[in-house]
Amino acid sequence: MVQQIIKDNETITPSTREMEGLKEYFPQCFNSKGEFDIEKFREAIEPQVDVTREGRSFDFLGKSYARMLSSLDTTTVIRPDVEHNSKPENANSENIYISGDNLDALHHLVKSYAGQVKCIYIDPPYNTGEDGFTYKDKFKFTAEDLENKLSVSADEAEKIIAMTSGQRASHAAWLTFMMPRLQLARDMMAKDGLIFISIDDNEQAYLKQLCDNIFGEDNLIASIVWQKRTSPDARINLGAAHDYIMVYARDKQYSNDYLNKEKLTEERAGEYRNPDNDPRGSWASVDITGQMGHATKSQFYTIKTPSGAEYPPPSGRCWALAENTFNDLVRDNRIWFGANGDSRPRKKLFLSEVEGVNAWTWWTNTEVGHNQEASKEVKDLFGSGEIFTNPKPVRLIKRILGLGSRQDSIILDFFGGSSTTAQATMELNAEDNGNRKFVLVQWQEECKEGSDAYKAGYRTIDEIGMERIKRAAKKIREENPLFVGDLGFKHYTLEEVPQNTLDKLETYDPNVMLTTEDTLNMFGRDTVLATWLVNDGYGLGAKTEDVVLDKYHATLCGNHLYMTDADFTEEDMTVLVDRYQSDPAFNPDCIVLFGYSFGHNAKDMLEKNKPTINLVKDKNIIIDVRY
Repeated sequence: MVQQIIKDNETITPSTREMEGLKEYFPQCFNSKGEFDIEKFREAIEPQVDVTREGRSFDFLGKSYARMLSSLDTTTVIRPDVEHNSKPENANSENIYISGDNLDALHHLVKSYAGQVKCIYIDPPYNTGEDGFTYKDKFKFTAEDLENKLSVSADEAEKIIAMTSGQRASHAAWLTFMMPRLQLARDMMAKDGLIFISIDDNEQAYLKQLCDNIFGEDNLIASIVWQKRTSPDARINLGAAHDYIMVYARDKQYSNDYLNKEKLTEERAGEYRNPDNDPRGSWASVDITGQMGHATKSQFYTIKTPSGAEYPPPSGRCWALAENTFNDLVRDNRIWFGANGDSRPRKKLFLSEVEGVNAWTWWTNTEVGHNQEASKEVKDLFGSGEIFTNPKPVRLIKRILGLGSRQDSIILDFFGGSSTTAQATMELNAEDNGNRKFVLVQWQEECKEGSDAYKAGYRTIDEIGMERIKRAAKKIREENPLFVGDLGFKHYTLEEVPQNTLDKLETYDPNVMLTTEDTLNMFGRDTVLATWLVNDGYGLGAKTEDVVLDKYHATLCGNHLYMTDADFTEEDMTVLVDRYQSDPAFNPDCIVLFGYSFGHNAKDMLEKNKPTINLVKDKNIIIDVRY
């Protein structure tokens, strides 16, 4: 489990991700020694790809290091909060809250949720110089390590070590922090997925370049301007009143309609009237002229109104409709000539036929809320005090989710903060009876001693985030008594394996059997299973089945049978073989063993019985021993 990851991480380089992609999609470009043949690659792509040499590189101190981190697998394990997760409101919940470093979390999540997330919203640190951002990671590389792994000079290696030790904030440090997280986020996005990123002027220009580098320039959807204040900042001559929300698609080509339309507001709906008592209901009139650029002869004609007035196309324009189409609409009473029948014709657009309106990039505080509103929302939930600083308003996140998700989408926020995204998801579900699922990640950042949050008993930010979800769920339940959707969440904590445990694992001899307590209890059975289930693609909160053999208990999920405990006997083996033979529905094709619990004899017994099982099920059973 951890031992193998540590071993595999030793070979990771900045180009590991790219090389794995090339080997998957262009295996013909590698020779028998594993060397990449660039000429074969050029031959493979040139007929279909226009190659430009006018591009510009995007470089910064730490870029190669950041690329390496995106491939460096996490050595953390996933500990489920068994007590919390077993409560009635949480037991069947598909919502997820993870306490831990979001880089570790993304490395875990991508193994189960790659290509499945429709909408991501994140509110990362802005690197203002006042928000406390410094980049200090957990990796213990020496300068010599980085020289070898990154192929950089000793001087550059020393600078990277200094930058990642939290000594000071810089643009390069912020980019190094963000790059691997965004690369993994892209891996998790569905083909028609979208990511929304809040930012301000401090890093907006750098974020644009970084996202162009990761998602591709052509996948930029828009840069939204959110009016976050209600009045100017009196402390500054030209105070910032807005933030940006950068929007990128995973791949535009998979969906022309990657953004949903917004619902009509009551104000906009009020613009629809029915002056002619049309039985189809209220309508608004729209212009039927168009630009001449691609017009055909059929779009140039004179229209005669019921009163006899004649209207040729306006100067420099044409009719948007061909003459025969226009006449069909007249017969269907879809053309409006004004109350007296003598006005320039316009087309009726019925309210019942309007699916919504297209969004634009200017979001006012009256439409989606502002900073003060967001702070009040948190204060109203918690009762008093400034429990969390600089939250985002629920209306803002609901606007984002309304545009970027469907009713059954997975919503990811790996800078969870005060859990506005979770509240917005639950509120939106209650409004449209949706089944969106949220996945939130929040590092256990300590609350400052003396802060309102600390005085209220909260010691870490993730505690605040989870409490907000509970309080928001209670409020939603009270306001929507008929709503039966998911208002709970499952909680997991990412834990580093202690060094003394790693030392024991490193010296472990599989030929010398340890007791179960010596090894399994170092992790915990629930932790081992949760980590394995995510690693094997089943996700957090996967449904499992307890399989009882003779006296031994195994765990079944999908095609995997997990065996973590010691004391697997011949009697258990007999029952296992019989289960394969007698139960047509019992078909795990991979038996996963916690290697520290199985001695040589037990593993040998399973291997010897493989042919019998294979013969019965006509498959090749895999015995996967994990350390």
